[in-house]
Amino acid sequence: MTYDVVVVGGSVAGAVTARELGRRGLRVALVEKARFPRLKPCGEGLLPHGAAALVGMGLRYPGEPVRGLRFVSPSGIVAQADFPWGRGMVVRRDRFDEFLLRSVGPNVDVFEGTSYDPRRFPARWIVGADGVRSQFHRRPEFRARPPRHVRVGLSTHVRGLRIDRERVEVVLFEGGEIYLGPSHGDEALVACLYWKEALPRGASGEERVRKTLEVRLPGRVGRLEFTSPCLALAPLGLAVNGVARDPVVLVGDAAGTLDPLTGEGMSLAILSARAAADAIASGDLRGYPPRRKALAAGAEWLSRWMLRAARRPKVADRVVAALADRPALFARLLDIATGGRVSYVALARLVL
Repeated sequence: MTYDVVVVGGSVAGAVTARELGRRGLRVALVEKARFPRLKPCGEGLLPHGAAALVGMGLRYPGEPVRGLRFVSPSGIVAQADFPWGRGMVVRRDRFDEFLLRSVGPNVDVFEGTSYDPRRFPARWIVGADGVRSQFHRRPEFRARPPRHVRVGLSTHVRGLRIDRERVEVVLFEGGEIYLGPSHGDEALVACLYWKEALPRGASGEERVRKTLEVRLPGRVGRLEFTSPCLALAPLGLAVNGVARDPVVLVGDAAGTLDPLTGEGMSLAILSARAAADAIASGDLRGYPPRRKALAAGAEWLSRWMLRAARRPKVADRVVAALADRPALFARLLDIATGGRVSYVALARLVL
């Protein structure tokens, strides 16, 4: 059978792309090498514009709602604020990804536990949604470029940790950040992001995370119980030469990733997947690259700015203090994080 589109990879971006194409009447093969549910290293935060996009697609997932962000500086300064509109959510990726895969709808044939073979799945269009180690990166037009400074992420779920269950919390420290959010029941999502040279020693990921939490969150760690395996990902952040060259379109992490510090990854995956589906359905890919670039612009700017601040504890203290003292400025920052336009004036006011 010849399909209109074959989507390689069934995670967030792949499942959304397949669903949107199927709803437009195209015949789609969704090919996923794993069998769901499966765990995936991730910060698991979905910002309000990503959550709203899901609802707009007719999908309602029962994630853990969050109302805003909370930053803690290396010296303990706290700044928190609500999202300017809507609520975000934290999702367990094993359950969320399976939910999306089972919701692809009509005109989509799903092949789990299957490797992509173009001879088995001939199609007019090919969508690469196979992540940061995409097979399509071997092509010169989609060559991937890792960041200059390598960062490593460890993610897991725990019990026995006191967190703010209404907000995603980012704890900055010299050498990295801790990213915390409410998860299923009484669990907490924990993602520890390190500059490679600051990665703590340990025989396992659990040992490294436990040590980081005990040192960086004094008084908040009780009898810690790990409720999911500790998964690693490196490098964090990836640039790709191009995202579309007929007949191939890249979506999700295969099209490049931002540093996960901003929590934008899944929202960008959902929104850009819908843009890719629009382009494929129209038969003209030219509008997709600039559209994806525009969708990522705010988060990309915010990611660069936050990483520069986070690497210098004194600067991080100053920035978080500015956010605490200037609520309107913090609101503007959250607006950018949730899809608003980049404001270089706001950046200048924050840093100075």
